[in-house]
Amino acid sequence: MSQPEDRWGALRRTGRAIRNFLYFVTLLAIVAVVAAGAMTYWDLSTNLPSLDSLSQYQPPASTQILANDGSVVGEFYFEKRYLVPIERIPQFVREAFLAAEDDQFYTHSGVDPISIMRAAVSNAAAGGRVQGGSTITQQVVKQLLLSPKKSYERKLKEMILSLRLERQLSKDQILYLYLNHIYLGSGAYGVAAAANEYFGKSIDQITLAEAALLAGLPQAPSAYSPFKHWPRAKARQRYVLERMAEVGFISGSEAVLATREPISLPPRKGSFVTAPYYVEYVRRLIEDKYGASAYGLGLRVYTALDVKMQEMAERAVRQGTRVLEQRQHYGGTLRHLEREEIAPFLATQERVLGDKAPEVADLVEVVITNGNVKGAPRLQFGKYRGVLNAVDDRTRALHPGDVIRARVLSPTEGPEGWVMAADEDPLVQGAAVVLDPLTGDVKALVGGTNFDTSQFNRATQSLRQPGSAFKPLIFAAALDDNMTPASVVVDAPISFRDNNRLWSPKNYDNKFAGPVTLREALTHSRNVPTIKLALKVGVKPLVTYIRSLGIHSPLPPNLSIALGSSEVTLIELSSVYTAFANHGLHAEPRFITKVTDSRGDIIDQAPPQVQPSISPETAYMITSMLQDVIQRGTGTRAKAIERPAAGKTGTTNDMNDAWFIGYTPQLLAGFWVGFDEKRTLGKGETGGHAAAPIWLDFMKTALADQPVLDFDVPSGITLVPVDRASGRRTYPGSTGAIMECFRSGSEPKMVLAAEPRPTPEDAAEPAVNTEMPTETFRQRAPRNEAAPSQEHGDDTGF
Repeated sequence: MSQPEDRWGALRRTGRAIRNFLYFVTLLAIVAVVAAGAMTYWDLSTNLPSLDSLSQYQPPASTQILANDGSVVGEFYFEKRYLVPIERIPQFVREAFLAAEDDQFYTHSGVDPISIMRAAVSNAAAGGRVQGGSTITQQVVKQLLLSPKKSYERKLKEMILSLRLERQLSKDQILYLYLNHIYLGSGAYGVAAAANEYFGKSIDQITLAEAALLAGLPQAPSAYSPFKHWPRAKARQRYVLERMAEVGFISGSEAVLATREPISLPPRKGSFVTAPYYVEYVRRLIEDKYGASAYGLGLRVYTALDVKMQEMAERAVRQGTRVLEQRQHYGGTLRHLEREEIAPFLATQERVLGDKAPEVADLVEVVITNGNVKGAPRLQFGKYRGVLNAVDDRTRALHPGDVIRARVLSPTEGPEGWVMAADEDPLVQGAAVVLDPLTGDVKALVGGTNFDTSQFNRATQSLRQPGSAFKPLIFAAALDDNMTPASVVVDAPISFRDNNRLWSPKNYDNKFAGPVTLREALTHSRNVPTIKLALKVGVKPLVTYIRSLGIHSPLPPNLSIALGSSEVTLIELSSVYTAFANHGLHAEPRFITKVTDSRGDIIDQAPPQVQPSISPETAYMITSMLQDVIQRGTGTRAKAIERPAAGKTGTTNDMNDAWFIGYTPQLLAGFWVGFDEKRTLGKGETGGHAAAPIWLDFMKTALADQPVLDFDVPSGITLVPVDRASGRRTYPGSTGAIMECFRSGSEPKMVLAAEPRPTPEDAAEPAVNTEMPTETFRQRAPRNEAAPSQEHGDDTGF
């Protein structure tokens, strides 16, 4: 063998050795990579969260409050979300999101490499992120199971879980999770909440153009918000529509038409869509029963609210308080600060406000300062200064140190500071409760003139003296104590001594009428006869009786409760009147009728709570007398209702509170008017003058399309003619005769021979009753009163 051949043979052998070595090294590398990959996969997969939670997906969903017609009047939530089945989401809505986020969703197995590469190219060409590479399955896994923190480890876990999820759930189930969970800005989670937030529609009502706008939001909800960045949102919408056309979901012409379609964005709504005082009261009831977690349970709370009646009641209260303010010229001053009080007041405000500058429409308390700009008063609040924008009679009457409410008008601070307007809301407050007397359903509730400025509910939270509006309870006790509407009580001076102090109750007109029937005493709201009825029944039995009617507020055991000195809430006293309107059956106020869960299953039902409170006969006799209150007594301003109605006025000391509670067979409504602080409404502003017209305004509107019904006469009632003045039985048609109602068997017998009627002098009682036991009348000053309340009966004729 030649030397060259030996050299080539050696080279070949060396080459084979090198190749074998490289093969071996490559094999080792592959084994190492596979082993490393397997170890990494094993390490990642053993620490992955379980997918079981996704099959039982139950995210926080909004709890909604609904009126009796099914309309949503309020909602509360941790995350504003309405869960909707996939079949209720229109096909074009699903396709819009698929085109924008993952058009191969129904073909890939959870991870789509082609989509990732396409997204990378699109983003590079656009110079920014316009398209994501993650599949919808990956997004579901990331949002529901993993942290949003970006890392290679999280991305690998995301891919592994996506592959697994595709084997466990169907494509529609995964898309259901995505469309219900995804955040779309403005506090809306899921497509249903977003459709409501941006367009004021349910998801099955939106258009293709609106669907494309929503589908453009997931990439950056804040940056593409149509509320804040309309041009960006519109550009993103066009992109979605073009993608839908590219993948064949819609035609090119449909995309063009949808791009041109005008879109209306309604005003943004808060938690209280309507009836804010009503909704807030229901919210508290729900929280008391289910806890704060109820906000995320997706409950549907059905209420007795009648939206139309609510609007009528709110309008009546606003209009009535404005008329009252104009009549009495209250002015807009909240209080007056002396010179040395201004600086501490502003310092406190500055601490509360902090560095937050006021925004347009903000309502704040301001102090009028020295000087003016072209006649407009200067003002200050916290560290900010400003000026009132208009000069009128009210602003001209302001003085330095006066504190008023003012609203910010300008978006920025000008040369003279913030331009503001004096708040036009009346300082006087009003409240209303509207009930179905048969069921207790609360049809409407008004807790004040403006929920935005004060959330305090004066219908359910405010304890106020009811004055004469409390008297029907005393008269009902007397009727159940074997008296009748024709029974006579002497309206004459009477006094009581206790602990060396003298209490001498008087009537509103400071006059005494002598012997009067119970009907006349209640019709004209006489105080002294009411005290004598309470004395006859006995204070302790009277308190027990009043409790049985439904009064739960504290009742001091003294005679002044007969004149309404004990404080009660409007809804509490109004509910007592249901027994008078409903044949003696007391109906507890009912706000919530039923509650369903997010699936629509009933989890709580609240039937009407109606139970006997007084006899049907007593209820009818009180109703009959209260009809006279409207026809010829203290409530004649309500007479214009022009249908059978019963009601009672109420006025307290110094005209601080004005009440009217009245009803027809179909509807009961109670109204209160007054100031939050102890302050008189003004001369002559009795319940009949200040509150009854508001009741009338509401009732005439609320009952406009209702039939005219009369109160049913129970079978246990007998009607006989009596003399109005004396209560004695007489002949039909006799002068002064009226048909009076009696519990059968208690009606007076015919008196053939006239007997002399006692004169006021003959019937007068001792000026001082020294035998009054201490436990029957105990000298007690009601809250804000220096002496026992001497509640005014309303002025005769009101």
